[in-house]
Amino acid sequence: MPRGFLSFRQRGLIAVIASMVIVNLVYGLTLPLLSLVLDSQGISKTVIGLSIVAQASGGVLLAPAMSKLILRLGAAHVMQLSTAIAAVTLLALGLVQDVYAWFPMRFLLGAAAAGLWSASEVVINELADDRWRGRIIGVYGSAGAAGFAFGPLILIATGSDTVLPFAVTAALIAGAALPLFWLPRDGGVEAGHEHSGLLRIFRIVPHIMILNLVYAATVEAFVAFFPLLGIHIGIGEARSLSLLTTFALGGVVLQLPLGWLADHVHRHGLLLVCIVLTLGGFTLLPEIVVRPIAGPAFTFALGGIEGMIYALGVILLGQRFRGAELAAASVLYTGMWGVGTMLGPALIGAGMDWFGNLALTYMIAAMYVVYLPVFFIGRRLSSGGR
Repeated sequence: MPRGFLSFRQRGLIAVIASMVIVNLVYGLTLPLLSLVLDSQGISKTVIGLSIVAQASGGVLLAPAMSKLILRLGAAHVMQLSTAIAAVTLLALGLVQDVYAWFPMRFLLGAAAAGLWSASEVVINELADDRWRGRIIGVYGSAGAAGFAFGPLILIATGSDTVLPFAVTAALIAGAALPLFWLPRDGGVEAGHEHSGLLRIFRIVPHIMILNLVYAATVEAFVAFFPLLGIHIGIGEARSLSLLTTFALGGVVLQLPLGWLADHVHRHGLLLVCIVLTLGGFTLLPEIVVRPIAGPAFTFALGGIEGMIYALGVILLGQRFRGAELAAASVLYTGMWGVGTMLGPALIGAGMDWFGNLALTYMIAAMYVVYLPVFFIGRRLSSGGR
């Protein structure tokens, strides 16, 4: 294998892993931080959920144009531009702490995160050989989970009542963005293919796309509202944030062995096991999380298993698509994440207003239960279409 290709591949992998850290750092910080700030201002959980919807809608509304943008400008340029927008917007959020001003700013932040996310998934799947795809994307997913873990850690260190967490995160994003300038202009995306329609891609793998919607709805609602649940059940803000970090660290550690496992077992079967364990885990979480030792251990395991749901979706897309189709599939996958982020916190926030904070984990489990028939039907349709 030529040395130049190895050099490009290594630089590309480092760059996209760094981009995954950035995206998840944005969400790992903003979801709990902005929820805590708004809750302290007396804003209802329904409005907090709608504020999260504004952040997610940026990626959703841009999804039809994103794959064309990646192919036209190159993944590298999209990632660099998105990173700059994210850092500047975070500083603006810290300086102007008003719920109504935050709606357009969160929209812009979500659009930047979606651009970074879509472009990085195109590059990681183009660089990953199928024999090693599970392990490479396991590292990619671990990096994303590490970004989530940094968010609550920053809040524990800085508190949530000043501009400091916003400024610290913007500085970390600027530093993590440096490897993105190693990427060549095309960012590893194959050129010369016609743009593939998002609807056509959805029809090929509907169960994978809807899965990411459900995953995003549940994980973003959990990250946004778990500190409020923790305060309600008496474990306090600091311990709740530390458990969120533990949840993210489970993704950092467990996605590596699970990624290895994905290269040696039936990937759809492993995905089904992760879904079933996740819905069971959220059902049991309120009873276990208050225990001093079992709580962190259980949260750690749950974070790793649920995080693998997202990674397996990326793996299966890379296994199925290439070139322009992969760009379209990655954009649609990210767009479905945005739709889930719009629906999940809004629905669960309203549910918590109606039924109490304990409804959080039970509603998350219920979403996975509702998804299970979609998995089996979509898997059959996908196999038949192939």
